[in-house]
Amino acid sequence: MSEFWKTDISRVRPNEILVRGYPIEQLAKGRSFGDVVYLLLTGELPTRDEGALVEAMLVACCEHSLAAPSTDAVRFVASSGVPLQTAVAAGVSAIGDVHGGAIEPCAMLLQAAVSAARSAHDVLTALRQEKKRLPGYGHPVHDKDPRTRVLFELAEQMELTGPHVALARELEDATEAVIGKRLPLNVDGAIAALMCDMGIDPALGKSFFIIGRTPGYVAHAHEQMTQERPFKAPTYDDISYAGPDRREVPERKL
Repeated sequence: MSEFWKTDISRVRPNEILVRGYPIEQLAKGRSFGDVVYLLLTGELPTRDEGALVEAMLVACCEHSLAAPSTDAVRFVASSGVPLQTAVAAGVSAIGDVHGGAIEPCAMLLQAAVSAARSAHDVLTALRQEKKRLPGYGHPVHDKDPRTRVLFELAEQMELTGPHVALARELEDATEAVIGKRLPLNVDGAIAALMCDMGIDPALGKSFFIIGRTPGYVAHAHEQMTQERPFKAPTYDDISYAGPDRREVPERKL
């Protein structure tokens, strides 16, 4: 048997599909989408309510209107006459370090601080000395992110909070004293803390944003394609030109 392609994730045979060893029809019948996402990311099915919490985290990421660069990308590309998947891919491709990318560095920071038993004050002081931002905190729209509150409430009810959530909250409380202004814990920071307490690899941080936001991208692409005019672009009056004024091309000297 060839081992050119090798995977631990799934196996397909005629009339059989196994995901991490579990038959897909049994998963479809008896498990939630959150359970299966947890299975795919960690290798095992949840033993408690991790799947329900994962699903809530994905819902919390699903939409943020046009106040998101990736959604704007979906709209612009969808207006160009491309297939649905191309517009959605544009949105996924627009997820970067400053949009949807704070989960991973925040999770790594929390994980390292908890492992070293560092206090919130020490973590913030070190970041300030190194002139680094605190990932997962602050938001251009929300000073009390409603998604953070509900995710932590659910996690507490499910008894899935641990030292990383505790530190995330302590960091929020300490920001005003150390940084000089209170930075609210946003949904990225909340997901980062919950990921760590569930034992999910911080490197999978962007996966929650990608999986959760994709249905929103699909809805925006479809709306643009079916309800809006094609060719979404600024007019020349909307563009501020800051280059040199009109000038003639000099004749080339031979």
